[in-house]
Amino acid sequence: MHSQAATAAPAMTVLAQTGSTNDDAKALARLGAAEGSIVQALCQTAGRGRQGNQWMSEPGNLYMSMILRPQVSAAQSGQLSFLAAVALAQTVQALLPPTADIALKWPNDLLIDGRKAAGILLETESASGKGFIDWLVLGMGLNLRHAPTGAISLLEAGAENIDVAAARDFLAGNVLTLYRCWQQEGFSAIRSAWLERAAHLGRTIRVRLPGEDFHAVFDGIDAQGALEITMEGGAKRVIASGEVFAI
Repeated sequence: MHSQAATAAPAMTVLAQTGSTNDDAKALARLGAAEGSIVQALCQTAGRGRQGNQWMSEPGNLYMSMILRPQVSAAQSGQLSFLAAVALAQTVQALLPPTADIALKWPNDLLIDGRKAAGILLETESASGKGFIDWLVLGMGLNLRHAPTGAISLLEAGAENIDVAAARDFLAGNVLTLYRCWQQEGFSAIRSAWLERAAHLGRTIRVRLPGEDFHAVFDGIDAQGALEITMEGGAKRVIASGEVFAI
């Protein structure tokens, strides 16, 4: 795995307010912004998560998007969602007391004490027609000081001396370190690190797919990050896209 050559040095863009940092980063990526460039907003008015879900974006939390240019297929690029989840877990672990229960929920949520504290939105574009993506935008939201009902912030979980810029820089460093590892060694190490923190691993979960809703045992993730499960009758199944819930 290799990156496309950067056309310029990575840039840091910090906005007081924007609609969506992912949208801003995508616009910059189309203009040739270098790999590692970051867009951060102190507040978003149109933040979103997976499947178009709204992402609450009050001031005081971290909202950032990073541009990457891996020369991989769209299917392989999905591995970077798990990479971002591991980087978020490393960041959160450093900010919280050691007693905090940090877990990663398939496909791309971070939980603290069973409640959502962070989310990831990965978006790509492939206009060249050569089988590789042109660029990837990795959007990450982390509840530092505020959280919607049912979720949790790091402040509530026991973090002290919360600094948004410091959290941003630490998270970006973790992402880039893991990204270099991924480029050199592939997905295996990232997959192992993710599974070490996997929520509900080995337990029965509820799986919701378009037109299906059932219980199964969560066995792990495969070499592409797809969900591996055992159905109630013992049959094995692999799920590429869907939602899972604790029961």
